[in-house]
Amino acid sequence: MNPLAEQLNAALSNGNPKTLELLSSVGKNLFFPKGILSQSAEAKEKAHAINATIGIAREDGGIMCFPSVMDGLNYRPEESLTYAPSFGIPELRKAWQASLFEKNPSLKGKSVSLPVVTCGITHAISVFAETWCDAGDTVILPDMMWGNYNLIMNVRLGIRLRHYPIFTPEGGFNTEGLMEQVRDEAEKTGKAIVLLNFPQNPTGYAISKSEAATLIKGIREIAESGKKILVVTDDAYFGLFY
Repeated sequence: MNPLAEQLNAALSNGNPKTLELLSSVGKNLFFPKGILSQSAEAKEKAHAINATIGIAREDGGIMCFPSVMDGLNYRPEESLTYAPSFGIPELRKAWQASLFEKNPSLKGKSVSLPVVTCGITHAISVFAETWCDAGDTVILPDMMWGNYNLIMNVRLGIRLRHYPIFTPEGGFNTEGLMEQVRDEAEKTGKAIVLLNFPQNPTGYAISKSEAATLIKGIREIAESGKKILVVTDDAYFGLFY
């Protein structure tokens, strides 16, 4: 294991050992290399006089560009043509975090890390799967789901997908059906991974407050019994309600 990964695991073990236990083998071996990427990030923050990291064409003290291209953009070349940090532009991430608190008042007083920018939901789900799931692990999903989950997790990484009927006969969210799967998986393996998606693709269903409260209560009870529980939310359609 790379020494940088060992340092990260040691920090996790001291700060939140349960998180370390949930990581996949890949997740435990990941680290951010102290090469051009980290040097570039440091240079953007501290190198105000000379930046000799990633090469980029410059002229007259600014970024070389075509005026015909820049005329159609509302941004300066320094804001739109340079390499962005691998985790995303810091100002964007801070604005994103602020919007999370603004749009979700229930987060007030909670500790929320700075969001990381991805290249879309497929990339985001791939990062989740590789970081938290090993081949042979099980992810619990509804029977109606986004088809790409299967390609990302099962086909690419050998993760088992376990399903429950998403709706009750009355048309509400099948909270008990989900909890049955979580309880069974946790009893068999000591761990359960749940992926929630609201508003849901393809049905468009958004969980009610009472359904959410029941779900939280059930999952918390299983976690407090000593089982490892990982809950992931795909909220790609957050804000779309009809």
